[in-house]
Amino acid sequence: MTIPCITMISTRTVPITKALSNGVATGQYAEAQTTVVKCVTSLGHNRRVNEGMETLEYRRVAFERFLAFKALVKEYWQTFIV
Repeated sequence: MTIPCITMISTRTVPITKALSNGVATGQYAEAQTTVVKCVTSLGHNRRVNEGMETLEYRRVAFERFLAFKALVKEYWQTFIV
């Protein structure tokens, strides 16, 4: 199972393995490393990190990324929707 996540600065997909589930349940480190895939919205190297939603161009790009994330979530969760 993979859980798509969204944060204020990026989107991520977290693969939930049996080892990770057991590690969380027992309060211990998982037997195997979990690799989280991350996608960060950026407008280029000359932008400040704290310069975000007040910039119209950033809002447009962030909204496009959100719509793409929405499609990704639908794809991952389709098997669980009743």
